[in-house]
Amino acid sequence: MLLLQQAINTLLSVPNPKINACKGAVWKLLRDMHRSGTQAASKVEKLIEYLDRLINTGKDLEILGFTIEHIIIPTNMMLRRIPTSDREAAERIIRGYLAEEGEAGLKDVILMWDRIGERWCMEAERVVIVAGFRLLRETLDDLLRVNKLTRMDADQTLTAFVQGFERRLVRGVRPGRAGRSLEDVTGVILEHFGIENFVDAPEHIKAVFEVDKLIILPDGWRIGVSCKRTLRERWKQAASLNEQRLGEAKIKKTLHVITYTSDLTVSKIRAIGESKGVVYVPDDDHLLKNHESDPEVLGYIRPMSAFISDLKAASMQSG
Repeated sequence: MLLLQQAINTLLSVPNPKINACKGAVWKLLRDMHRSGTQAASKVEKLIEYLDRLINTGKDLEILGFTIEHIIIPTNMMLRRIPTSDREAAERIIRGYLAEEGEAGLKDVILMWDRIGERWCMEAERVVIVAGFRLLRETLDDLLRVNKLTRMDADQTLTAFVQGFERRLVRGVRPGRAGRSLEDVTGVILEHFGIENFVDAPEHIKAVFEVDKLIILPDGWRIGVSCKRTLRERWKQAASLNEQRLGEAKIKKTLHVITYTSDLTVSKIRAIGESKGVVYVPDDDHLLKNHESDPEVLGYIRPMSAFISDLKAASMQSG
């Protein structure tokens, strides 16, 4: 981006620059950055096609250079300062809470982690974007003083900057951080209660079995574990596993600790259980109380307070 911005400034520095020649030079520079036939090169061609219709004068090209210098490059730099994990903020509080509450605290920690992490990360994001907003506003104020743009132009530029920054957070940073958050809380729970020999589940295992961690058993088999707010649509994946797929992955069973049960039904729990899955819900959950003795779901839905003891028992049986 810096090279592109410098090239635009250079092309426009000569007297009476020819717009078509300038555009051609800029497009060539863009194309030369990526090998022909790659996905990146294809995206560049779409970008050129989009921009070519919009840039018809030297002023248009100047605006592109300004956008790169004062919006795109600063935004790229600011995004590197945005937290990619909320573990730093949440882990100490969660460990302290579990030390006081023990396994009974499991029903709270997933939600607590989510809220603590979200609040901390949002505050960090706000600090960064306010700093970027202030710098851009100062630049625009300088241009306003010399009548190079109108107040409406300045306001629209500031609005576009905030919208663009937020869009990149929503599409890139936040989804990745949310996924890592669930994995982190699972790991902290297992560590806190002394569960050993667990590893991050590889991506192909996560995608198929909907688990974040794998506990390696003495006989070489594994137990998959996940901690989530709700199963949502993931129950379909967890309920579609058969003996062959589990056997091929050497997964003995999957354990799913969830905070909210509003989307759970007896049929979903039964389907998960028939695929060697167990759902752990808060001890006072109405679904658990109403069906804990139901032969259709017996053993497939368990109180969270039994999660660690069940896990340790399964590990000892394997040994």
